[in-house]
Amino acid sequence: MRLSRTLTAGAALMALASLTGCGGGGEAAAGSGGKSLPKAKDVAAMERFVNQYTPCTDLETNPPEGRHGGTQFEDVPKGAGAGVKEQMYCDADRGHMALVAISDMKKFQQALKANDTAGKGGDAAALVGVDFAIVPTDGDTMHALKSSGLLLASCSAEFNSEIPSGYTKNKGKVEGCITTDYLPS
Repeated sequence: MRLSRTLTAGAALMALASLTGCGGGGEAAAGSGGKSLPKAKDVAAMERFVNQYTPCTDLETNPPEGRHGGTQFEDVPKGAGAGVKEQMYCDADRGHMALVAISDMKKFQQALKANDTAGKGGDAAALVGVDFAIVPTDGDTMHALKSSGLLLASCSAEFNSEIPSGYTKNKGKVEGCITTDYLPS
């Protein structure tokens, strides 16, 4: 399945762990298993959170270049129109990741859904917390973050219909989007 391959290569992560180390505080949205999604007040809080599970080093404002020109994060939602207030990039063990501060999760999910509608497939998914998203480019980093309790926000009807039983499948902020603790191999 194209979404599974793209997720392994560059899906975004949705955070669901406790607020410890996330620099947030305040109320958090309900996630899976009665746990709360973490909240990060800024990029530094996101970086501290990620570093509890996997390295996030050499924080940069510009995205790294992709193998075939352009950047690895061209299709990650950006700008106020997509509900994004700030975006930074760091090195992971085997790739890179984007740290995305989100001001409006509904707009962010609308942008993810627009990517799916435009046929961009795997870019219709992201791992997010209450107010941020983590987008790794490699499966090892994604699965290291899974142990933190992160959830996946997906707006792909094909992927959403194939989530195995026993995994959470919560309604997203936008029709056709869900959050889940299922991360494909």
